Amino acid sequence: MPARHIFHVLLLVTDPDLAELYRHECPECVVTVAKDAAEAIRKAPKRSYSAVIMESRKDWMNEVKTLDEVLDPSPQMVLVGTRSFLRQASENVKGLSNGHAAKSASKLPQTLGLDEYVNDKLRDFVRRMKLGAGSNLHPLLIKAVEKPLITLVLEETGGNQNQASELLGLNRNTLRKKIKELKIAVSPKRTTERA
Repeated sequence: MPARHIFHVLLLVTDPDLAELYRHECPECVVTVAKDAAEAIRKAPKRSYSAVIMESRKDWMNEVKTLDEVLDPSPQMVLVGTRSFLRQASENVKGLSNGHAAKSASKLPQTLGLDEYVNDKLRDFVRRMKLGAGSNLHPLLIKAVEKPLITLVLEETGGNQNQASELLGLNRNTLRKKIKELKIAVSPKRTTERA
């Protein structure tokens, strides 16, 4: 008899009725309940989860980011939404736990061009934001992309802000302003000593 895959669900909710619903609806699942990401990490630091289900709240993106840094591998599914949405979503989780997950036909990241890869990631991001009743996507996304981009360019140019501003296509003063606003650590340029 083949070994059964155990479907682990991390449920980040404060509503005990919602936790009970998932335990009842998904008897094949191992459900870990916590009020937030920090508590979940303390409860089961080495566990990998098939699904992360979370009530939407103001800081939900930070919690997803925290979990993403800790969880390996990433969960098959992340659901963020209101309590009523999460009640309805229990059927989907039940289907996944019984092995009815739809096979993804998407390409591997290594085979995608930059445009395709970014489009694929943005589509997931927008869907998660829509499900979580997110708003102000544009400034949120720009801020999420801008800091790592500037940091990488500065690393690539050895901290030379003139080269970095040219590579980025930004005015040097604009780059300095963004470095300060985004709190990017800039390593000093190496200078050669003259004898």
